[in-house]
Amino acid sequence: MYWWQVIVFPFALLFDLIIRLRNLLYDHGVKKTVRFDTNVVVVGNLSIGGTGKTPMIDYLVRYFQGQDKKICTLSRGYGRRTYGFRLATIADTPDTIGDEPYMYLQKYHGIVPVAVGAERDLAISELLGHVPDAHAILLDDAFQHRRVTPSVSIVLTTYENPLHRDYLLPAGRLREARRGVQRADIVVVTKCPEYMSEADQVRMRHEIQKYTSAAVYFMTVQYDPLVPVFRNGCELKRNVLGISGMANPEPFENYLHRNYAVKHTYNYRDHYRYKPADVRDILREMDEDTSLITTEKDMVKLKQFQELRDYSCFYLPIRTKFLKDESLFLSNLESKLKNYAQEPI
Repeated sequence: MYWWQVIVFPFALLFDLIIRLRNLLYDHGVKKTVRFDTNVVVVGNLSIGGTGKTPMIDYLVRYFQGQDKKICTLSRGYGRRTYGFRLATIADTPDTIGDEPYMYLQKYHGIVPVAVGAERDLAISELLGHVPDAHAILLDDAFQHRRVTPSVSIVLTTYENPLHRDYLLPAGRLREARRGVQRADIVVVTKCPEYMSEADQVRMRHEIQKYTSAAVYFMTVQYDPLVPVFRNGCELKRNVLGISGMANPEPFENYLHRNYAVKHTYNYRDHYRYKPADVRDILREMDEDTSLITTEKDMVKLKQFQELRDYSCFYLPIRTKFLKDESLFLSNLESKLKNYAQEPI
């Protein structure tokens, strides 16, 4: 622990007391939960931001689509300027449904129903009214939303800052104590080195399983080829300008520096709303020898600025892949869903 963490640790203890009391009320049935016939797959974390929930949601969407299963996503819609339940349509924007839901809407071209709603139990009921034949609803960032009984809970933690080395807010980044992971059905360590050793995996699994009996899997980030933001045939220039707005831009920026001649990088806060002044700053760095490279999440916001159309602009798609045991993960997932379906309501 650093000195500043020692100073704020009493506040972390108070925070723990509040969260523990809330969880006890749910654990003992004082606060009621809602169970749905439809599968509800929760993807969440103990910490605040940056664990790779969006790529995991994308992985699950692709998996269920490959099984010809009807799938929906439901998010809180963080940063949106609307309220209540909303089923996304082509008329929506990041302002009306939030960044990640808008990215899902663009990515899946309306084939996957995308919805937002802060009260997940009410939102699920409304969503099922629109999509009654859904095989599963993927709940983005809902591990702390105890009101809904999940079919399966997948908790993500990062290789660089795993939950067993983190502390409660404000001493660390945890939203609840490490013991909270015992509610998880599956734990996935994300953003691992591609060549993480077997010994490192065994050590980290051992540390995490001090707090949970859930199976632990390891995933890494895979970067796909660059995609033009505005038009095909766009030429990648000699120099690169990196633009991102995320909780942890380091992996993105490191990838750019390893593979391109980076002129400059701009990092804005997570869920940032780009303004005309920001685009003017970006354009001052652009010339005939420079391309802009951004993330997929930021691309859907930046492409709304028409002045960028005259420049070489790309986004870098990412996906997450298992280091090993992908078949075991999927078998575990399907087993949990099957057991949920067989439980009496």
